[in-house]
Amino acid sequence: MPLSLLTLASQESAVLVSIYKPILLAVTFLPWAWLVSSKLDKDARFYHFAVTHWNTAHLVAGAAALAAGLFIPIFWIGWPVALLVLLGPVLVYWKYRNDRVPEEEKFRLSGEGIGAALERRRSAKLTREALLRFTDSADRQRTPPDSDNPLHRVHMLAEDLIGPALDSRAGFLDMLIAKDGAQVGQSIDGIRYKRDPLPAEASLSLLDFLKDLSGCDVADRRRRQTGRFSLTGPRGRTIVNLTTQGSSQGIVLRLDFDRAERLNRAYDTLGLLPPQKQVLDELQSGPGRRGIVLVSSPPGHGLSSTLYALLGRHDAYTSNIKTLEREVMVRHDGIDHQQWTGLAGEPEYATALQSILRRDPDIVLTDFIKDAETARVVTDPGPDGPLIYIPIRAGSTAEAIDLWMQTVGDPKRAVRSLKAVTCQRLVRTLCPQCRQAYQPTAEQLARLGLPAGKVTQLYRANGKVQVKNRIEPCPVCNGIGYFGQTAIFEVFGIDDEARKLLAKGDIKNALLHARRNRMPILQQAALARLAAGDTTPEEIVRVTAPNRKSDAA
Repeated sequence: MPLSLLTLASQESAVLVSIYKPILLAVTFLPWAWLVSSKLDKDARFYHFAVTHWNTAHLVAGAAALAAGLFIPIFWIGWPVALLVLLGPVLVYWKYRNDRVPEEEKFRLSGEGIGAALERRRSAKLTREALLRFTDSADRQRTPPDSDNPLHRVHMLAEDLIGPALDSRAGFLDMLIAKDGAQVGQSIDGIRYKRDPLPAEASLSLLDFLKDLSGCDVADRRRRQTGRFSLTGPRGRTIVNLTTQGSSQGIVLRLDFDRAERLNRAYDTLGLLPPQKQVLDELQSGPGRRGIVLVSSPPGHGLSSTLYALLGRHDAYTSNIKTLEREVMVRHDGIDHQQWTGLAGEPEYATALQSILRRDPDIVLTDFIKDAETARVVTDPGPDGPLIYIPIRAGSTAEAIDLWMQTVGDPKRAVRSLKAVTCQRLVRTLCPQCRQAYQPTAEQLARLGLPAGKVTQLYRANGKVQVKNRIEPCPVCNGIGYFGQTAIFEVFGIDDEARKLLAKGDIKNALLHARRNRMPILQQAALARLAAGDTTPEEIVRVTAPNRKSDAA
């Protein structure tokens, strides 16, 4: 072999066995493999992205990059090409992810210095064991205390209290703190479920922690206080409304989760039957938009949601709508929500309400009226006054009317401008995933008062689903069998004949007159829900049986 050929071959062999090329490839591929397997895969699973598709894209990119690094003859071209191929899916995932996650969770390129980076890493270490991040009433995020800090135990106790409640769809948590400990419960679809009790010392520390988050006076454990904070966890962001007050039994604490969102229902989704909706629709606009509407329910049966839905159906930009509430739970755009606290120096509720009525509003929402002076202010405008919605805690339409008459003190004055009375109950709706259909017998239909020829199928609560060959608790309702609630109504429209009877104090015959005119009673509304497959006979009996006790406060 000529010398020149031997020299060229030796030079090519040197290129092939050059040590820096495999090192560069390893430095490129090893961090990429760690990033994809340890970070991006877990991130995609956490946010429920298409994990299989993204992993496939990364594997294909890895194979293509390896081929480029090995088979492109000029290494200094093949290596940058391999690097670009590897980064392509990573950058695409970055953009895809940032478009779909909360602002605080987005990936960012940061120009922070080494000190800031170390501080951020230290904070991340402290939050490693914490699932929930709390933000106080001043919108400041609280960093979870270090495990050596005594407050760390309180933070984790708050997580243990709130986390399971959110996982189980609880609407609120309540806690009664006494000398011997705290009794804890949570409400799911209107049913209160007991939780494990807490020791007295731990529950008081937890109370102070939550009150501090909410902007309340930690030292004052007797006065009624309200506040709010937020938290972020695996289920996203949750707004928490806190209410606490001392009582003869101990300190009462209540945490409502996303209360405004839960209470804000559209009028058309309340569940009114067509005849009931017709009565209320006549009061929505025009000359019929006058007088008083009593809106009633037992405690815990959706009264606030119905009030805000009735208020929200009016056009706030063409109508002058005002409220006077002790606590504003839902705010509608265009509505003048006014809060009355009853603190020293503030006018009495009757005086504040009279000031509103003198400004000639079109629609007014009051708070609960319990004194004769406020009742006099409300009834003064008479039948030509504004449309006024008044809430009343009552178990029936008759009870609501009776309470209203007692408050006013004069039946004729009480019903002079009365246009309608509503009463409602909340029933749990069946879980759509696991409800179980069955064919009722003729005897069952007869007991329920349902027509045998028209109703051929009913549903029962199940709470179980079959996964392959195993029976497991339903993942949608957590094995309860119900998911959510809906309302059943009784709507009593007051005509001239009913008004005459009520003015004499004859509530019974006034209601009989309305039923003869085909007013659907509460039980008929419940049966309509049953026939539609929304709920069960057991649930109807639970909420409509005489002398029933409320399941939620």
